[in-house]
Amino acid sequence: MHKALVIFLAAYFTVNLGVADWHYPNELPNGVLSDDEDWGGMCSSGKRQSPVDLAKDAAIKGEFPLFDFESYKSVMKNPLIVNNGHSIQISSVPGPIYISGGGLNSVYIFDQMHFHWSSEHTIDHKRFALELHIVHHDKRYDTLSRAAQEKNGIAVVGILYKITTIPNPFIEKLLENSKNIFDAAGKNVTFQDKLVLYDLLPRNKQRYFRYEGSLTTPSCGEAVIWTVFEDAIGITIEQLERFKSVHDDSGHELTHNYRHIQPLNSRALIYVEGEYNPNSANSFKSFSASILIISVIFAFIGMKI
Repeated sequence: MHKALVIFLAAYFTVNLGVADWHYPNELPNGVLSDDEDWGGMCSSGKRQSPVDLAKDAAIKGEFPLFDFESYKSVMKNPLIVNNGHSIQISSVPGPIYISGGGLNSVYIFDQMHFHWSSEHTIDHKRFALELHIVHHDKRYDTLSRAAQEKNGIAVVGILYKITTIPNPFIEKLLENSKNIFDAAGKNVTFQDKLVLYDLLPRNKQRYFRYEGSLTTPSCGEAVIWTVFEDAIGITIEQLERFKSVHDDSGHELTHNYRHIQPLNSRALIYVEGEYNPNSANSFKSFSASILIISVIFAFIGMKI
């Protein structure tokens, strides 16, 4: 019981890192947000804010080593689902779940994951149905709040969802498990099904965008190294609509919880397509040498015949 309470308190307060009262802009009848967020502080004055449009024309080619997602394959311990008033968030008892590689300069420990509907990032100005943020902090810092004070102290993996006709099994389990906490912020419930982070990643993990940015909610701290996978995962329109029945901390339905696109401001936007293989040149040389040897052998055999 004590552990569950600790997880709940951590989950409830870490997303916004201590910022008290804020909300998303209203939605116009045509579905467009009425105006920009008026959150003040770094959210208004920062130059490395998120989300951004992931425009391939503006991106530069990147080659990074493979990600290490091995610990993502472990089953999460006692995952807790929380309606934090701004999203549906899943946290777990601290354990050996981490991410490294993929051009990251450290090992990052998993903290929590949460959803935005519609997506916060866009690709070539196209918005997606849903976006999952998997949030980690640099292992050199004790907590997410402490890591948020350092450049690249937080690593967030963004996963996009598109509308299809086939229900998403994980999303369906999440919605069923959490339906009784939608009506009020602060409610929480234990996720009753097996949850493995690796199962939530897209099949193609070799195409993604990378840039340095910020949290997308107040305090908007500019401490995040972003990885957003290009390939989107499918959900149905019915599943998306159920997210919109979540109630915020004012008691209203949270019909959307995404932030406006922020200026890139000359930051490097990196597009990775295929993983870097440091032995590729040597492999090619070895392959060429093998072909040459085989050719000589066949030539010799031909001469004998």
